[in-house]
Amino acid sequence: MSTEATDASRPTSVMEGTRAPKSTALGSRPFDPRRVPFYYGWVIVVAGTLGAIASVPGQTAGVSVFTDDLITTTGLTRLQLAIAYLVGTGSSGLLLGAGGRAIDRYGSRVVALGATLGLASTVLGLSVVGPMSTGLGVVVMSIGFGCLRFSGQGLLTLASRTMIAQWFDRRRGLVTALSSAFVSFSFAAAPALFLALIDIDGFRTAWRIMAVVLVVVVGSVVVVLYRVSPEAAGMEIDGRGRTAIPDEDGSDELANRPAPIIGTDADATRSEALRDVRFWALTIPVAALSSTGTAITFHIVDLGSELGMTDDEIVRIFVPIAFVSVPITLGTGWLIDRATPLTIAAAMAIAQIVMYPMVGLLDTAWGAAIAVITWGAAQGCFSALTSAAIPKVFGRRHLGAISGAQMSAMVIGSAIGPALFALVHSLTGGYRAALWISAIIPAVGLLLAVEGLRQHRRDR
Repeated sequence: MSTEATDASRPTSVMEGTRAPKSTALGSRPFDPRRVPFYYGWVIVVAGTLGAIASVPGQTAGVSVFTDDLITTTGLTRLQLAIAYLVGTGSSGLLLGAGGRAIDRYGSRVVALGATLGLASTVLGLSVVGPMSTGLGVVVMSIGFGCLRFSGQGLLTLASRTMIAQWFDRRRGLVTALSSAFVSFSFAAAPALFLALIDIDGFRTAWRIMAVVLVVVVGSVVVVLYRVSPEAAGMEIDGRGRTAIPDEDGSDELANRPAPIIGTDADATRSEALRDVRFWALTIPVAALSSTGTAITFHIVDLGSELGMTDDEIVRIFVPIAFVSVPITLGTGWLIDRATPLTIAAAMAIAQIVMYPMVGLLDTAWGAAIAVITWGAAQGCFSALTSAAIPKVFGRRHLGAISGAQMSAMVIGSAIGPALFALVHSLTGGYRAALWISAIIPAVGLLLAVEGLRQHRRDR
């Protein structure tokens, strides 16, 4: 546990989540990870990364490909579908706190399997939608988007990230950064893959293929490879020391052992984290990028038109952003293992404060260069603050609940951002005012990060 964890002198209730989830008995099934000749955490990284990649049907990159088909099929206008997306995404964000607590209680394995089946059921259900009246269509699509975002963007992503963070301490930042780099590239490639699936036999068949893959492939990965934590599997975090290997007769079966304790009594509870300035210093910058980044992406073509740029010219910005963000993702992953995450939070906030006004100057060479660099820098800080920062600062015992609160803020932000930009555009006739307004939120995050750093220096 990092020295940045909450004060060890603070008493923690033994009844409040001090032991592993109820799924501890499954730690040795269908095979015992202690029999693997290397630290099983590396298998967890691969499995968790695949799980996060599988969430793409519920991510903005995956949903956007089907927008035109849904408009044509349901008879809803683009605005009405956007309203349904706002309602569904916002509702899913409100429920994610409960999802995070479920991870602490039942484990990432159980929750990820439920999320996978839920995501498969949702895309299968959406594949049969047809023409509807406006009122019914908005209600049906709000429910559909809500289930899609909650199971995919929310639970499956959260369960997979939380599981990876549970298995590493010393190299948690670097490991989660590597995982996030693969996920980012996969998300970037997903729209092209989904369009190819649509070309086979329409959007309905594409979603049905996804449902089968989710159940058969991803479900199998979750059932066979996912494990709650090293303690629940009878191991030590980071592979430290030696762990007992079960006898051939199964006398060391984990199911016959009491549930092990995860984390330490110094680990913060969800309510304690929410009262800590450091939680908000770590959360506000990522929530701000989720909100404004989604809004810019959602309105990118219209923004390009406002700036006098063609569709091809404006969408090209995402390629250099990816090239900037990947090395910074790896760098911040390395840094967070050695320094306080508050430094990264402050850097991410500063990058956004500069980036948002510069997006309004993408039609100039210097404005585009600064926007690409700062957007890539902000995106590069994202993984460290959403995967490694929370367990480093607040511990692992209530990791699901605390990470769920952070994820909830991000999802709600991603629902509000596009609507805010549309509102400002309708009032002012452009997006520049929305970009300047958006810079206020990371500025607040920067102030909180500075206060957190001040407290950190004082407590050392």
